[in-house]
Amino acid sequence: MNKTRMGLFSLSLLAAALMAGCASQPKLTTEQVRSQFEQVARLETGLSQADSNGSEYLAPIGYRTTKKSLEKALDAAHDNNPAVANKAAAEGLAVLDKVNADTRISKDILGEVLSVRARAEKAGAPSTLADEFEEQEEKLTDTTELIEKNQTEIAKKRRPELIDGYSKLELAALKLGMMDAAKAAIENAKKQKAEKYAPKTLDQAREEVKLALSILDSDRTQTEKADAHSQKAKWLAERSTAITQMIKEYEERDFTKEDAVLWYQNQLTMVSQPLGGELPFNEKNSKVISALQQDINKVLEERNLAQADVAKAKIDITKTKAEMEKNAAMSQSEAKQKLALAQSQLRDAEAKTAALLSLSKEEQDNQQKKFEQEQAQQRKQHEQQLASSTQQQEEAARQREESARQEREYEARFEKVQSMFDDSEANVYRQRSNVLISAQGFNFPSGQSEMTADNFPLMNKLIQAIKSFPNPRIQVIGHTDSTGNDSTNQLLSQKRAEKVAKFFKEVGHIPGEHISVEGLGETKPVASNETVAGRAANRRVEIVIVNE
Repeated sequence: MNKTRMGLFSLSLLAAALMAGCASQPKLTTEQVRSQFEQVARLETGLSQADSNGSEYLAPIGYRTTKKSLEKALDAAHDNNPAVANKAAAEGLAVLDKVNADTRISKDILGEVLSVRARAEKAGAPSTLADEFEEQEEKLTDTTELIEKNQTEIAKKRRPELIDGYSKLELAALKLGMMDAAKAAIENAKKQKAEKYAPKTLDQAREEVKLALSILDSDRTQTEKADAHSQKAKWLAERSTAITQMIKEYEERDFTKEDAVLWYQNQLTMVSQPLGGELPFNEKNSKVISALQQDINKVLEERNLAQADVAKAKIDITKTKAEMEKNAAMSQSEAKQKLALAQSQLRDAEAKTAALLSLSKEEQDNQQKKFEQEQAQQRKQHEQQLASSTQQQEEAARQREESARQEREYEARFEKVQSMFDDSEANVYRQRSNVLISAQGFNFPSGQSEMTADNFPLMNKLIQAIKSFPNPRIQVIGHTDSTGNDSTNQLLSQKRAEKVAKFFKEVGHIPGEHISVEGLGETKPVASNETVAGRAANRRVEIVIVNE
């Protein structure tokens, strides 16, 4: 009996020890999970892409199932349980294919619905009408679930109701967002007693609000026109408040009518003081206003004349510069050739003149006619040469102008690309007509080439940068730090560059024949590999946009 108890006791201790050992096993980090569990990483990236495509509401059933599979796979992977993790990931990847297919079908069937939904979102409905928008979203989800269940005909019948619902939300959100400031200004004017002191101006503000609302009711695409009336309503309401405060101030100071007129004339004097002269307050008010208008018009005329003189001077400078460039275009060799030709023609003329002097009258006449004919022919040739030279000069000037225009256009594109990236993402350099983007903002798992979802924002910026230039060739060059051996690093840099190039082709729709890929491993460091920051800078992918 004692031996049996001892045996059971020993087994209990062994089981407890094993459990304690399992319990103390450390969990894997996220980076380790992505590095060691390829299927889990693929599922995570795929679900992130599906999320950006709207699958959460376009294929909700499959999306939820895939998300649960990912959560299960991640939990098992963190616990270093490959069997459960890989099984869950495989199940999720199988469902993900259907999610992507159902998402495309939903977009095809509900294209107009999604367009109106986007307008409602842009109008601010999710925040200003949160409950109503959420209710409409549930209706959309119910409809996309029907599509997932292959009940597409029922789903199509729901389209008019969905379009009407999102359309009403758009209109309501536009009205709320556009009218808030105007209505607030009107309420403030009422609190200041503008209905008593400035009722006409306040009524004008209310009419502008009504007009803005009626424009939206008749055509909600006329948002700019409606907003203009809304802004005018706000201005009029604020004006009514200002009038009210001024009248109240008169009352508090116990102004007489004469005091009010004197105050008004003092204000006009302050306005006209920089113009010089004195306003005729001894005349009717209409003459006072007329005199002030004349003074202002005189200043405006003088300003316009000055501006015209400046504009003329700029034109003259431009013409002079163009003429100088045109004259400078004639090379020194051309000038020497023309001078030599003129000197030769002069010598020939002098020789023929001397010969004429020694001839008889008849011979002189014949020679003179012949000489005049030759001179006429030479003048014609000279004019033709001059015309040809002028055309050449004009063509050269046109080419210089075209080259300058292309340079300005390229510089604008380059500056735009530079502004896309912050220092943590990439450095952008100009190489003549090419652009080098050294992107150190990539987050590849250690020793891996798979691209994770957190790289997508940077990739999308790179695609936008490439598409800023017309039909360029693209060089994708991968680099690593010095960690590991040379051959491994070279292969890793090649694979990472290939993943980036694949993303450009499949997501950015950049033609594959325009893209070349190269992996340089650790051979071209840009910083010291002795520091963490230096190694991070060396782990980069360079994109060369070739415009030559």
